[in-house]
Amino acid sequence: MEIVGYSDRFSVRPGQTIRFMVSSTTPTYRAEIVRLRHTDANPQGPGFKTEALRTSVDGSYPGRRQSIYSGSYVQVPHDPVFNCLDGFSLEAWIYPTTPGQGPQGILTRFSGKTGYGLFIDADGTLALWVGDGERIEKISSDGKLKAATWYFVAASYDSVTGTINISAREQTCWPGIDIQVRKTIHAIALTDITSDFLIAACRDWSSADRPITYHFNGKIDNPRLYQRAFSSPDEYCSEFLIADWDFAQNIDSDIVSDTSLNRLDGHAINLPTRAVTGHNWTGDESDYKVVPEQYGAIHFHDDDLENANWELDFEWSPPDDIPSGVYAAHLQNADAEDYLPFIVVPRTARARIAVLAPTLSYLVYANQRFIDPIRAALNLGANDDTTPQDRYMHEQRLLSTYDLHSDGSGTCYSSRLRPILNFRPLYRMPSRSLAANWPRLLNADLHLLDWLDEKGFAYDVITDDELHHEGSALLEPYQVVLTGTHPEYWTAQMLAGLESYQAAGGRLMYLGGNGFYWIASFDPLRPHIAEVRRWRGSRAWEATPGECYHSTTGEMGGLWRFRNRAPQKMVGVGFTAQGGGRNRPYQRHPESFDPRVAFIFEGIDAGELIGDFPALVLEHGAGGFEIDRADCALGTPEHALVLASATDFTDRYQVAIEDQLVSTPNTGGSQTPLVRSDMVYFEGPKGGAVFSVGSISWCSCLSYNGADNTVSRITENVLRHFAADNPERT
Repeated sequence: MEIVGYSDRFSVRPGQTIRFMVSSTTPTYRAEIVRLRHTDANPQGPGFKTEALRTSVDGSYPGRRQSIYSGSYVQVPHDPVFNCLDGFSLEAWIYPTTPGQGPQGILTRFSGKTGYGLFIDADGTLALWVGDGERIEKISSDGKLKAATWYFVAASYDSVTGTINISAREQTCWPGIDIQVRKTIHAIALTDITSDFLIAACRDWSSADRPITYHFNGKIDNPRLYQRAFSSPDEYCSEFLIADWDFAQNIDSDIVSDTSLNRLDGHAINLPTRAVTGHNWTGDESDYKVVPEQYGAIHFHDDDLENANWELDFEWSPPDDIPSGVYAAHLQNADAEDYLPFIVVPRTARARIAVLAPTLSYLVYANQRFIDPIRAALNLGANDDTTPQDRYMHEQRLLSTYDLHSDGSGTCYSSRLRPILNFRPLYRMPSRSLAANWPRLLNADLHLLDWLDEKGFAYDVITDDELHHEGSALLEPYQVVLTGTHPEYWTAQMLAGLESYQAAGGRLMYLGGNGFYWIASFDPLRPHIAEVRRWRGSRAWEATPGECYHSTTGEMGGLWRFRNRAPQKMVGVGFTAQGGGRNRPYQRHPESFDPRVAFIFEGIDAGELIGDFPALVLEHGAGGFEIDRADCALGTPEHALVLASATDFTDRYQVAIEDQLVSTPNTGGSQTPLVRSDMVYFEGPKGGAVFSVGSISWCSCLSYNGADNTVSRITENVLRHFAADNPERT
């Protein structure tokens, strides 16, 4: 992209500072702060609406390209003991996932062409490289390593005799690879260098632009370095031990601990996966906190990325009098433009209404690129209609937690500190076969904010980030809290905060679908990082056995439903299906005529369908895309009223996988009553209440006919009622 950037946070309060990093292909570019009002350009709706502000950011800035360097590894700072002038021995357990896919460093120390390292060579063989500054001698084994297999590997070099030993032993109870190589070369002298010691990568001596290369794909467990050359691993002696790295320590951080007397600790760079099973995992226990000694591995990937580490271009602190809302840094150069959205949260509550922007879901979905399943099944390659943003995400290897790493393992971390190209005005994720080619997440949530503006409601926008850190104290000043259209990912702290708010008489309007679904966590030490571990739900990948616990918090991942917190318990409905095609309108049930809910249907005729008109998501109808159902067996309160339902979905909607015990042919929308979107209302303690619509598409109908329609009317009726004073609240 000709201009692209990112910010260091998704939300900012007056008195705080947000920082912006930019890459531009032109010598200069301009920047300004704008307020985003409505960022869906569909001519059937209000159109694209922004407002420019006059701020200290306004002006021209020098442009330069800033690069992204992916790939994880461990960096151990230089220590003279690493020089090993007389010789060395290296050993580790490894679990390569892409052997034969180019050279991959295992344990290396190079400065230019001087140094040594244990590698998987380009052809998948185990190799020892030794260099004297002029040349690099590369000695390879005969047998090739297999993917997804544990090996104990070792190599040694005697700089006096030139003797090299290489060995690899497959971990198996059956006949397997057992490599033993002994060769003598013309001795290469090892000299003093000041380079760091690297695990899972190597310093590139051929390119100043990319100083770290040869990234390893797979797991490494318990690497060690000795300051003497041994002829076989059986001879290794602790007397000559330089470093003994134990990855089972400090799993919740980027610290890599050396348990030797030298204490040569390192740091994991670019967020490799921790809390993964090691070579000695028995399968008897799946919680790494119980048997940490069986989780002494780190899974490295050549496309991991924690921090793009771009240089700062400009920063901004919102003034005290700025209205809360969604804003963006608008970047323009001679060839292109970009927007870097963020949310201004008030220092203290200013309104009775709060919109809870699902920024954790924005982060977990960050850089999701849709891979069309039909095209993939037919081996037709990528979508033809990819956008510049999608191409940039692909070229720069920017992954979401919905993607697989290059070695086929799931991506469980997401970081803010990189360009996030689907977190942009106007963005639509390309798709021919599903519902993806419509506004989603931020752009869909602005359907709601624009409607609030048009109706004249005063509101504050708060975010998941503040809720996670501040809990119910953030929500307490508000009479009513509105969710976004897809509040799918929640931390335990966020759920606790909302539950406390509801217990104290707070009122909640859940205006989306597939909410309160996946367990997610913010890294307590690095809050720009979110983590998910996917299993036993409708998922893009499955966590490897034994790897369902979050490394950052130690909690079990998966669905909140399986930690006794099904969404139905909090909001009355929970995820039941997703699909594409035409949305469906809601039909009222007899419970909608209960006097308790007469206020909801003021101005609605008794037999009138709800949301049976054009929508900005899936063209027509208020119920669809991802939908939720009421279910008392999962926790919907007995006193809850199911007011209306959208039904008669096609078989493009299938019952969520977590609701299926066996594969059956009758799980589609035309065959099972489980595929429906339910509208639910129930009262809570101390005058509190919940109104849920169970559909991502609901808010895309708000603006139809100048906001004079059944969806708009019901939403307004509920909001005015919920925003009124609650005398029972203390």
